[in-house]
Parts: sequence; C-alpha cells; structure tokens
Amino acid sequence: LGYLSDEFEEHSSSSHLRSVSPHVPSSGTRSPRRTSKSPRPQNNSTETDENTSPQCNVIKDSRPDIIAWPTPPNAANGNNSSNTGSGQDRFSEEPTKLLSILKVTSSSAPRGRESELKKKIQTLEDTVAEYERQKYNVMGTFSEYRERVAERERKLEAEYSSKIIALSEEVLGAKKDFEARMKSFQALQDKFEREKEQALEKLRQEHQKEIQLLEQRFSESQLLNLEQKYMIEIQRLEEERKSLKAEKERLGETFETKLRRAQSLYETELTAAKMLYSKELEALRDHEEALKEELLARQDEFHDRLQELQHQTKRSREELATCKNEVTALEKRLQVKEAEVVAISKEVSTENF
Repeated sequence: LGYLSDEFEEHSSSSHLRSVSPHVPSSGTRSPRRTSKSPRPQNNSTETDENTSPQCNVIKDSRPDIIAWPTPPNAANGNNSSNTGSGQDRFSEEPTKLLSILKVTSSSAPRGRESELKKKIQTLEDTVAEYERQKYNVMGTFSEYRERVAERERKLEAEYSSKIIALSEEVLGAKKDFEARMKSFQALQDKFEREKEQALEKLRQEHQKEIQLLEQRFSESQLLNLEQKYMIEIQRLEEERKSLKAEKERLGETFETKLRRAQSLYETELTAAKMLYSKELEALRDHEEALKEELLARQDEFHDRLQELQHQTKRSREELATCKNEVTALEKRLQVKEAEVVAISKEVSTENF
C-alpha cells in the first residue's frame, strides 16, 4: 500500500490518472485515486539454473498504468432509481475490467525479460562449455607437444648413436684393412725371399751338375774354358743378386714411405673424424638446449593461458552468483508485488460491496 501511495503521488502531479466514474459527489469530495503497477511474475524454473548472464541489464519498468478506480456514488443521489441502476452496472463492470487488465499484464509483461534471462543463461553456459573445451584442447596440445619433443629427442639420439657406430665401424674396418695389407705385404716379402733362396739353390745345384757333366765329357783344357765361362756366369748372377738386393731395399724404402703416408693419412682422417664428432656433438647439445628453452617457453605460455582461463572462469562464476542473487531479489520483489495485487483485489472487492 505504501508503494501504491508513492506511485499515486508521482502520477498525481503529472495528471496521468483520471477518474472515469460517471457520478460526481454533491459534497465535492472524491475518493482517493489509486494507481497500480502490473506485477512482474518470474518463472521459477530459473531458480534451478546454474548459470546466468555475466552482465545483467538495467531492469526497465514496463508495467502499464492502471486507471483510477471510480468514485462510489453519493448517498444523496440515491433518489434517482435509474441513475442508481446504471451506476451499479458500471460498478460491476469496472472490477471485471481491472482484473482482466491485471491478468493480461501479468501474463504478457515478463515474457521478454524471461526470454532475455534465458538467453543470457544459455550464453553463459556456452561460455563455460567453451572454456572447458579450450582447457582440454590446451592440455591436449601441451601433451602432444611434449610427446613430439620427446620423440624428436629419441630420434636425434638414435641418429647420433648410429652415426657414431658407423664412424667407429668405418675406422675399425680401415684399421683391419691396413693390418691385412701389412700382413699380405709381409707374407709376399717372405715368399719372395724363400723363392729367391730356392732359385739360387736350384741354380747352384744345376750348375754343379753341369760342371760334373762337363768334367766327364771334356778334357782339362775344355774344362778350364768352361770354368772361366761359368765364373763369368757366376759373376753375372752375383751382380744380378746385388741388383735384386738393391731392388729389395728400394722396395723396402718405398714400402716404408707408403706406410708412413698411410699412417699420416689415417691419423689425419682420425683427427678429422674426431673433430667432426666433436662438432656434431656440440651441435646436438646446442639443439638440445634450444629445444629445452622452447619447451620451457611453451610451458610458461600454456601456464599463463591456463591461469587466464581460470581467472575468466572465476569471474564468470562470480557474475553467475551475482545474477542468481538478482534473480532471487526479483522473485522476492515479485512475491511482494503479487501480495500487493491480491491486497488491492481484496480492497477493490470490499469497496465494491
């Protein structure tokens, strides 16, 4: 009633409400004008919703003004029976009109607000679902990135190990090949010495046999000639032996030179392989450090993004709680308005009778 009196004072200054009573009291007094606002019923289903809009708009009062209740007829006008009958008919029609206006206003006014709240609640639910989806996507992306980095490190380690093993096998194969060649050369040298000794021994034996045959066939003079001839042959063979010995020494020197060159080449290749191994190892370590730094940067980025999403969720929940409180306040206000409407209806019924 206090709320209605305030509304009456506001509207009386602007003359929005006018009495529609056909009767004017003779004494000049008129019944107080009554104003009412249509109630704003709220669907109780919104009370169980878990999410509301993060920002509630300002509530606009869309309740229409109700015309003032007609002034009851004066007792002095009761002598005119026709006027009294028409006044009673009007009095019976006015409450019905007021109740119909209240029902129409109660059923039509909150629909827009209710649909707006439902849309905002649905929007907030979609926002929370989108946050959950983004959260799962972020965690899945981070897990995939960590697995991809681990797989890449394993591949690099496997490639590095295979390169080291291949290089070691290559060096070991070169060493074994060099040792095999050395053994083959030594065996060839020993075989050449044995064949040379065997050839010299065979030549001596043949020469001895020939001397014996010649001694038997020829006379002493001829034997002397043959001896001179064979002495010349022996000198030639001795010179040939010396030349072969010199050739052997030359071959030995050549072999030593080639051996030293091969050793220096082997040492050079080994040094180059070691340097290459060191460079590759350093490059792999630098790459590993770069991958670790990138992983840490990505972890920090994902952590910051996760914290931001958590803050957004917290703000959304706080806004949801605020909207719930506003909905509860609106429901309480609606109940108060409904009680006022019931009281007005009772008062109207009482005044009518």
